[in-house]
Amino acid sequence: MSRVFRRGELKQAVLVVLADLGDAHGYAIMGELESRVGGGWKPSPGAIYPALLALVETGHLRMFDEDGQRMYALTETGRRAVEDSDWRRHWPSLSARAEEAEGRVAVGSMLEHFASNSPFRRRLAGPSQQEEIAEILARAQTQIEETMEKGDDNG
Repeated sequence: MSRVFRRGELKQAVLVVLADLGDAHGYAIMGELESRVGGGWKPSPGAIYPALLALVETGHLRMFDEDGQRMYALTETGRRAVEDSDWRRHWPSLSARAEEAEGRVAVGSMLEHFASNSPFRRRLAGPSQQEEIAEILARAQTQIEETMEKGDDNG
């Protein structure tokens, strides 16, 4: 899936969601973002949790434990940031971007999927095998580059 949020937008969206939800854990925030953005977009913990931690570090959120679960809440700074912005008007454009992005995926995600699912991932290669595998991967890189050059720009 290609990028739906532009720089800084995910953090703003998280603040707006928390303003509406109140205290929430990360997966509740992800569920609400998925619901609001739509278009088949699925938030990932790898994107959401760094954004949450950055908002904690900037003083927009506070993090606390409740019944063994990590929770997030707006601080006064976070509340003011939501009140001072008209960010809620961005939901329709995010939804439109998500719909346009359906069916596209980052090449890096495909490569990571390939590497993580290879049955040979943890096997050790000897010197001659290393050389042959390096040649195979170099050919694959060239073919991927050629495919991307003749395909649609940015998916």
